[in-house]
Amino acid sequence: MPEQTAPLAIFYIAVGDGGVSGPAIGCGDSAVATSTEPVTFRDQVGPALSRLFANHSRDVGQSGLVNVLYQSNLAYAGGSFDGTTITVYLTGQFLLGGVCDIPRAEAQISFTAMAAAGAQRAAVFVNGRPLAEVLSLK
Repeated sequence: MPEQTAPLAIFYIAVGDGGVSGPAIGCGDSAVATSTEPVTFRDQVGPALSRLFANHSRDVGQSGLVNVLYQSNLAYAGGSFDGTTITVYLTGQFLLGGVCDIPRAEAQISFTAMAAAGAQRAAVFVNGRPLAEVLSLK
């Protein structure tokens, strides 16, 4: 892939927004895209997710958006795209603040990966296990 320079789309959560500002997700929230400054990359999935995981602030500036991953320790380990689904491999641990943070965390990771790859679906694995299984309360 040739190098290109463009802003990255990073998704954060509008709590209680009910799908007004972006796709509706669990607990009546919305996933909302934000843009970074222009970044140079070959494949934007890794840089986009790395930027998301590097943000250890709960509040996203003065936007009112929330980053539920701010306490988590996650890293992008690789991925592949088949034209429809972006498959992402992460390592690390989640530290979330409650039941509603589960769909928020899934949305932040999945929507950021899908936007970066131009994908319709995301399959996310953490330490080799499916994201839904890692985040389940069982």
